[in-house]
Amino acid sequence: MSDATNASAVAMPPEIARYIRGAETENLQFEFLIGEWTVEGCRFTASGDVAMRYSGTWRAQYMHDKRIVLDDFTMRLPSGQEVSSFVTLRTYCSLTQRWEMAGLGALQPAMNGEWFGRLTGEEMVLQATARLADGSVVRNRIRFHDIAPDRFRWESHNSFDDGGSWVPAANMIVTRRA
Repeated sequence: MSDATNASAVAMPPEIARYIRGAETENLQFEFLIGEWTVEGCRFTASGDVAMRYSGTWRAQYMHDKRIVLDDFTMRLPSGQEVSSFVTLRTYCSLTQRWEMAGLGALQPAMNGEWFGRLTGEEMVLQATARLADGSVVRNRIRFHDIAPDRFRWESHNSFDDGGSWVPAANMIVTRRA
C-alpha cells in the first residue's frame, strides 16, 4: 500500500474536522467589537475612587475566516502620551462552549492566567483568574453591555479574596470612529 493510501485511511482528527466545517455561529458574538473605536474611560483605586481619566483607541479585526478576533487597545493620557496597550486574541471553543482568550500588555509584566467568557443575553461577560507579578491571585470580571452598532460600554471589577468581594477596576464608554 502506498503512503498516500495509508494517509487517506487515517481518521481525520476531530479538531481538523471542526476547522474544515468553518466558523461557528458563536464566532460572530464579538461582531460588535470589529472596527475602530474611540474610548473614554476611568480607572479606580482599590477603595473605588477615580484614580485617573483617560482616552484611548481600540481596533478589532477578524482573522482565520472569522475564527479569531484580534484586538488592540491603547490608553493615552490627556497629553496624548501612550501609557498602556493591550493586545487580545479571542476564539470561540465549541468543546467548552465559551470564548477562550489570551492577552499581553506592553511594558507590563505578563499575566499568566485563565481567561474565558460567554454571551449572556445582550451582554458579553468575561472572567479571568491570574497570578500577578508579586505572586498574589486576582479574579477579574469584564462586562460588555449597552451594545449598539455605534457604541458600547465596558466595565471591569477585581477580587483579591477569591470572589468574596469585588471592587471596580475600570470602565469605558466606547464609540465607533467615523
